[in-house]
Amino acid sequence: MLRYAFMQRAFIAGIIISIIAPLIGNYIILKRFSQIGDTLSHSAILGVALGLLIGINPLIGALVITIFFAIALERLRKEFKGFAEISLSMITMASLGFSAIIFSRIKSSANVMNYLFGSIVAISRADLILILLIAIPSVLLILIFQKELLYICFDEDGAYVSGINVKLLNLVLNILVALVIGISLRIVGGFLISALLVIPGAISMKLVSNFRKLQLYSVLISLFSVVFGIILSFYLNISPGGSIVVIFTCLYAITEFKKGM
Repeated sequence: MLRYAFMQRAFIAGIIISIIAPLIGNYIILKRFSQIGDTLSHSAILGVALGLLIGINPLIGALVITIFFAIALERLRKEFKGFAEISLSMITMASLGFSAIIFSRIKSSANVMNYLFGSIVAISRADLILILLIAIPSVLLILIFQKELLYICFDEDGAYVSGINVKLLNLVLNILVALVIGISLRIVGGFLISALLVIPGAISMKLVSNFRKLQLYSVLISLFSVVFGIILSFYLNISPGGSIVVIFTCLYAITEFKKGM
């Protein structure tokens, strides 16, 4: 399996994404804003559509559009303070509407399916370099501002009073989520990315109550699911995104079953 260059790239990309996604995803879970992943994943699909339409790397298109909507989302969240779901719905529907129009103008559907549900053979060397260039500074930012981010997850007003730039950190967190979604498209696919951000943390919360352990368990669960999902995808010739999400679902079911015993 590893004698194939595309599988080597898939494993490297999968391992990187499986580490960074839960590290950032756990913060949006604690903020009770986990639906942002689903919203921005639809924005990423719009970016892919634009990239395919104008002939640029769809990952670049996804990153640009997702970051744009991540910034817009923070602005809308302030406009509809107390009704955050309105801003999420507005961006989701706008992204889907524009995507539907653009996809109707694209003749080939093969590339589209790769971005919607993931593909282990589609990851190029350039994609892998782009993933590395985004993942390394993203992890560094999380490590540098982990205390401040954790503070605003539980008490934004208290964080603001203590001198933390809450507005900037919320924006940074949104952009980090957007970046993770953009680089995860090839492996997991646009329709399933939010699972990578949310489910490892959801499973880990059933097992631990300490935030450091939550981060550790989430990464381990994510690593196992992504690597095993890629292996299943190779041998069974199925979507890697679907495989990964099914493994997540099985792990969650196991934790619920053990909890009920």
